[in-house]
Amino acid sequence: MKNPFHKENNTGLIVGAIVAGALAAGAGIWFYLRGKRAAEAEAYRHEHAQDYLKNKQKKKKKHKTGLDELEDIVQHQQAPHEA
Repeated sequence: MKNPFHKENNTGLIVGAIVAGALAAGAGIWFYLRGKRAAEAEAYRHEHAQDYLKNKQKKKKKHKTGLDELEDIVQHQQAPHEA
């Protein structure tokens, strides 16, 4: 018959519970910080989403020449070739 007043050794169980609790707390903190960092990055991306539009250079308009200007350009280019 077993002695009912004999104390069993539970130190392994206690140490295991402490280690498991510490791991769970560490994982919770890691997930919290990861989510916070992701939210900050998303806010930054949302804030600066259209910055590239500000730096974009506008295209220069093409110079449109009239028929009378074209005649002067063509005559100017042909003059050196004739000489």
